[in-house]
Amino acid sequence: MQENTLIASDFRFSINLPEDAIASWHQELEVMYILQGTGGLQLDDNQFTYEVQQDDIIVLNSYQLHALNMKGSGKALSLFISPAFLAAFCPEIESIIIECKSFLYPKDEQARFNVIRSEFASVFQAYYKNESRLPILMRSRVGVLLNSLVHTFLEQNKQKDPSKSSSKERLRKATDYLHRHYRENITLSGLASTIYLSSSYLSHLFQKQLGLTFTAYLTNVRLSQAVALLRSERTITDIASEVGFPSTNALIDAFKRRFGVTPGQYRLVNEHDATDPQENIMVTAGFSTDFTSLMRHLHHNEHSIVQPQVNEGYDLHVDTGRKIRTLSHNWRTLINAGYAKDLLNGAVQAQIRKLQKELGFRYMRCKGLLDDDMMLYVRKMSGSADYNFVYVDEVMDFMLSVELKPYVEFSYMPSALAREAVFPFKRPSILSMPEHLEKWLDLVTSLVRHFIDRYGIESVREWRFAPFVSPEFSGYGVFTMEEYWVLYRETSHAIRAIDPQVHIVGPGSNIDSSNFISEFLVSCSKGNCLPDSLALRAYHSILPGQEDTGLQLMAEDEAFPLAVSGDEQFMKHALHKVKKLLRQRGFASLPVILEEWSNNIWQRDLCNDTSYKSAFLFKNILENYDHFEAMGYWSLSDHMEEIIPSSDLFHGGFGLFTRGGLPKSCYRALQLLRYAGSGLIAEGDGYFITSSKGEIQIFLYNYCHYDTLYRYRHTTHLTQTERYNVFNIRNTRQYHIRLDGLTPGVYTERRYSVGPAGGSAFDEWLNMGAPKDMRPEEWSYLEGRSLPLFQMRSLQVTANFVVNAVVQPHEVQVIRLTR
Repeated sequence: MQENTLIASDFRFSINLPEDAIASWHQELEVMYILQGTGGLQLDDNQFTYEVQQDDIIVLNSYQLHALNMKGSGKALSLFISPAFLAAFCPEIESIIIECKSFLYPKDEQARFNVIRSEFASVFQAYYKNESRLPILMRSRVGVLLNSLVHTFLEQNKQKDPSKSSSKERLRKATDYLHRHYRENITLSGLASTIYLSSSYLSHLFQKQLGLTFTAYLTNVRLSQAVALLRSERTITDIASEVGFPSTNALIDAFKRRFGVTPGQYRLVNEHDATDPQENIMVTAGFSTDFTSLMRHLHHNEHSIVQPQVNEGYDLHVDTGRKIRTLSHNWRTLINAGYAKDLLNGAVQAQIRKLQKELGFRYMRCKGLLDDDMMLYVRKMSGSADYNFVYVDEVMDFMLSVELKPYVEFSYMPSALAREAVFPFKRPSILSMPEHLEKWLDLVTSLVRHFIDRYGIESVREWRFAPFVSPEFSGYGVFTMEEYWVLYRETSHAIRAIDPQVHIVGPGSNIDSSNFISEFLVSCSKGNCLPDSLALRAYHSILPGQEDTGLQLMAEDEAFPLAVSGDEQFMKHALHKVKKLLRQRGFASLPVILEEWSNNIWQRDLCNDTSYKSAFLFKNILENYDHFEAMGYWSLSDHMEEIIPSSDLFHGGFGLFTRGGLPKSCYRALQLLRYAGSGLIAEGDGYFITSSKGEIQIFLYNYCHYDTLYRYRHTTHLTQTERYNVFNIRNTRQYHIRLDGLTPGVYTERRYSVGPAGGSAFDEWLNMGAPKDMRPEEWSYLEGRSLPLFQMRSLQVTANFVVNAVVQPHEVQVIRLTR
């Protein structure tokens, strides 16, 4: 059972999975809702099993023995309420019994249970919308739920027998110990000694209270853990050892007695179930709808969906004559343009020209320069291979023609060189080590020499070269970290042998991979191949076990199994750790660049098209302004896709532009950021204030993070047109900014805004009725309507002038005061 502490002493949620089927009890009051599927529920010492199914809601009283056995992909969600909270809320509840079992009643008698379902859903929404940050609100919601349970389901003729509590408490200590130490060689006598009981008395407790022997209970605990591990790629032998069985055969025998199949057979059956499209409607989109049935009950309670009710006030006092630091605007150093072959597409080239005309980046990075579709290294029928630079030259010529310097990544592996062919994406990109390292090095050196011959040594020295792909791709199992290191070192040496002044970057690892970064730099120092810039990537992603949420991450084959971090300052905190590590290792002067970054790795996140993305860019660029040498946002266009393309205009791609070249709200955000002045005079939560000669620029944003469910790829209330229901609750922000030291006189105030109310192509598309197909004149209308909102007026400014602004959730604003 996966647990998560909400308010440590009061409440916790957990998800019940099929492997959790074991008799247990606890002090807390448990309210359980069946999310999906069917299962069997045993209560107390009754051997009768009740059938439960989706939408059933049940209350399990304190110390009520129960066992829930969900079938297949079935899941249940439980809320545990502590005895301390129960005693404070309703002292008499400690000695009474709640009889709430919806499965005992027909459909026409479910009205009173619907009230409980609605209030349970309201409590859960308060959790995943981060209202749990407000303990008073969370307690009030749980109080409403308890009030309904007591008034509707209190069993008047039943009370708890206090005499049974002591024996159950002793047994609870025993079972708790088993759940913590099941991997060890535990005996009945050893356990009895640990908890100061006799062996005979402890054995009697197991038989009387659970109907199981000590050995049978311990075996069940180990089997439950084994079932969970069967979802991984561990071998049966490894699993047996990890969960405490003395041998593989012991696990297989016990597993077959309980489940009727061997562990291997169970794994095959459940792999089939997991990919059954009928089990989970949105699996093909990479998301889960596990909680949809519960959240439908929110409509029973008109107060369930909380909207911002108050303004959050921010009173700022800014000395306009004080400059914190000079700004270099490094976020405009690098942009990602997808794959090399994409740059030969006229539509993509038009988007790049627009980008350069309006924003002006210095470098452009693309992947796949060595892919087979670039025809660079092609094997002949005779078996030999030749170099062909035609497409590569066209890509480089185009970049240089729009005043972009190439950021060359040597990726991926040409099929003629590959040791094995692994395709990580729905593109002809092969992830592999070379079968012969010397042939790989010949290709790299030939390409670098060709660049120097064609473009000149001085020009190429200004480029950037990445020797290979990110080391995280070792997770596909096609190369080891040792093989990666050898390839990186030898490729780096080969490039420097041509010209020591060529700028090499690497390794392109995740920004929070501190251990790898440290090992990499030490190895590079010893191997004489330290990069000129430390290249990192940041997708605000975490592995499932890095947070304690109690939620099951739903992964699929078109993305790494990662969730979005709950840390809203993920990039800022990660960079701080990297800079600290560099100082400790003696590399403090090494420049750090982000060669890729975005809000997550989901290539079909419908929120990418919304105003959320403009606030995300504002927040992360402004919070980290000039702290990186470059910030290469991924990516330029929705035309670049690593999965099957979508025909929908707004399909959740990473791009600043749609496939047809329509600028999204995130592009509009970058247009506004270009107004940043040359000096920073104030910064903080939600604001960034700069100055230049004769002008003050105020940048404001109201960022809303994904709610907990969506961070773990569970969707609730999300559709093609309804995309703002998957965020934490945020209030409107009201800013009062006093600007001291201004020269009095007449100023021109220009205000720009991007948000759901204007400046967002997606939101304007919704206002048009979300048309599937648009005529050219309608397309032009939409592009014109998606420009940032703009107001301009003249003001009489005093030396102590106050600027007022109201910023809605998902909105960004820029205010320019020009003398």
